[in-house]
Parts: sequence; C-alpha cells; structure tokens
Amino acid sequence: METTQPTLSEAFRQVMRLWPSGVTVIAARFEGEVRGMTVSSFTSVSLEPPLILVCINETAQLWPVLEKAGRFSVNLLPEGHEHTSTHFAGRPIEGYQPLTDEETPALQGALATLYCRTWAVYPGGSHKIVVGQVERVTLGSETRPLLYWNRGYRQLP
Repeated sequence: METTQPTLSEAFRQVMRLWPSGVTVIAARFEGEVRGMTVSSFTSVSLEPPLILVCINETAQLWPVLEKAGRFSVNLLPEGHEHTSTHFAGRPIEGYQPLTDEETPALQGALATLYCRTWAVYPGGSHKIVVGQVERVTLGSETRPLLYWNRGYRQLP
C-alpha cells in the first residue's frame, strides 16, 4: 500500500494551525467602499515609532481598498465574537454591520482598536506585508481575547 506524503504547502499549513493566535478584523474605507477582513497574521514591530504589521492576500477584497485608503484599523476580537470573525472571513451574516461610520472604520465591541496609517508595504509571496504606524488606540471593555488554534476558536482557561 502506497502512502502519499503531503506537499510542502500542506505540511506548512498543518504546522501553522498548531500555532495559536489572536483574531483581528482589519478594516478600511476608500471613496465610500468599506471592507473588513478577519486576519490572524498580525504582530507588533516597533514601539518607537509604534508600528504593527498585517499580512493581506493580494486577491482579498480588502486589499485594493486598503492600498488606496492608506489608512486602516486593526480590531482585536474579544471572546464571544466568533460570529464577527466568521462574518469577516467570507461567511457574511445577513444584516450584520458592526463597522463604524468613521473615516477609518472600526469594529464596535472590539477588545481594542489600533488606527493606523500605512507606513510601508512589502511583497510576501501571495500576500502583501503591510506595516502600519499606529496613530491612535482605543480600548474596549477589559475581557479576554478570542483565540484561534487547530482550526477552531478557543478560550483561555
């Protein structure tokens, strides 16, 4: 009996699902078009100046809006917001519109929101690595973050 080995991409995907991460929604607006997308590739880069990075697939509907806008928000999801993550991950909930009407839209009910100006964009295979300079921060209620690990949402013990 012959067994097939996973491709490098499949093996890499299996490894990455073992890495727990927080869940964020990235949002941007350009000329009246508002887009949001669930993203787990988010990290801090620098404290001086305050920089973060997110990785956005070039084929994502968010990318052309974020690229033109030059501004975006990073919204950290709290526990209990699995529905929000799912909504912005391509399975929209009819009538659900949790983004604010601000120039840079933010997520209502976020654990925290970072308002960023695009500082640099780098190629990253199928993705763009977007470095944002944090210009403003808002904190929501003190609760625990929504986590994603091994293809499922998790909670801290």
